[in-house]
This record gives sequence, C-alpha cells and structure tokens, in this order.
Amino acid sequence: MWTKNSAKFLPVVLRRIEQVIPKHVIGKKIIVDDHSTDNTVEVAEKLGWTVHPNAGSGFFDAVDTALTYVSTKYFISFEHDIILAKDWWTKISKYLKDDSVAIVQGVRVYTHPVLRKLSEFMIKRKDYGFSNFSIDNNIYRTELIKKFKIHIYSGYLDTAKFLRDNGFKWVCDTEIVSEHIRLSLRYFLLHDYKMHNLFLSASQKKEVLAKMFKLFITSPFRALQVSFKKKCPQIFVVYPVDKFLILMACLKINP
Repeated sequence: MWTKNSAKFLPVVLRRIEQVIPKHVIGKKIIVDDHSTDNTVEVAEKLGWTVHPNAGSGFFDAVDTALTYVSTKYFISFEHDIILAKDWWTKISKYLKDDSVAIVQGVRVYTHPVLRKLSEFMIKRKDYGFSNFSIDNNIYRTELIKKFKIHIYSGYLDTAKFLRDNGFKWVCDTEIVSEHIRLSLRYFLLHDYKMHNLFLSASQKKEVLAKMFKLFITSPFRALQVSFKKKCPQIFVVYPVDKFLILMACLKINP
C-alpha cells in the first residue's frame, strides 16, 4: 500500500483487509509512505503494518520502492482509500489456479451517494473503459511481473495488451465490488482528471481521443438515461463534466 497523509482512512481500510484476507496467507504487510505530514506512520504501525519511507518522491517512486520488498510468489496492492468487499479473497483467490492469470482484480463503487449510483450503473453495463483497470485491489503473480519487467502503474491498457500477446491475462471481475472512498463530487472530478492525465501514456491519449470526444458529445444523453434509471438528477451534471475533464486530460499530451 502507498500512503500520503492517509491517517483519516487507514483504520477502516486496514481493518477490513485483516477481516477479509485469511491470516495464514499473509506474509508481510508493507506500507510505503510518501513523506506524510500527519500521523499516517503511527496509525499504520499501530495496526500492525511495517512502514518504509518512499525512496524517492511521488506515487511512481512509492510503487517502485514497495516492489523492492516483494519476495513472495504473489503480492497484492491496495490504495489507501479502498474498503475491500467482504467476499474479495474468496472470489479472487480462485483465479490463482489458472497459471495464465498474471493479474486479477475486482471493481469498486464510490461511497458518495451520487457517484455510487453512477458507478453501479456503469459496472452493470460493463462500460468502465479505461477505469476498468486499476492497481487498488489487485493480486499479482510475482514471477511474471519480474520476468516481463512490468511497471504495474504505467499504461494499464498497454500492459493488458502486452500480457495477452504473451499468452497471459489481466482479469477484472465485475462481480467483486469493493468501495472507493469519495467524500465530495469536487474531489472526484479533479481526481479523475489527474489520474487520466497521469496514467495514460502519450500514445494511449492519442488513441482514445476520438473515443473520449464521442463520449463527451453523447454524455448529456447518457447522463439523462442514468439519471432517470437511478432516479438521481445530479448525475445529469456530474457525468458530462467528468467526461469533459477526461477529454481535457487526453488533449494534454505529455512527452
């Protein structure tokens, strides 16, 4: 797990992990902290996790730092604001019997009531697109990650395609539904923009630009459909704004 000023969420997040994953399969519980200024480290250590400082600065360095401590056949990654589904381990562990599965994850719905309804609708339509992939509730086959030198945080779509081309799979099970803590609509919108800008490579942004433009143009109609279906008029505003911000993220092509 990677943290930065995460003390607010850690008690509920870490306790749920302890409840969901059997103790006999847990090896090391590692947090890499990105120089928090709150009491994240104290909270994590009190709850039984070993905390290491980020060897660099920022999320990417934190992930790389965390991977240096992996020595087991499998490892799991969590974000600091994910509340695991109670059946997460029961369902996810079944995929480990398939040697072709390199990565497997569930999906997540947001805790904010408006966003929850939106994400529930999208999951049922399997309309997650890029957001279908994440590294916030995943289990990995360590041998394959190291063999192919996969950066688990970089280019999710490229990584999924690379694995398929080499006979392996990144599985996303939409029946395993965890919760993603979102306390406000403003935070959600800004975070969505930031993540799409950060994790989509330049080539991916160019590839998905036309698709995102189409999604933005049609977003009012989809928003109306979802608002009516879920009886939530706020979605009529939130959904098009979110698609606009994602389009802006795709237009910002980083070198």
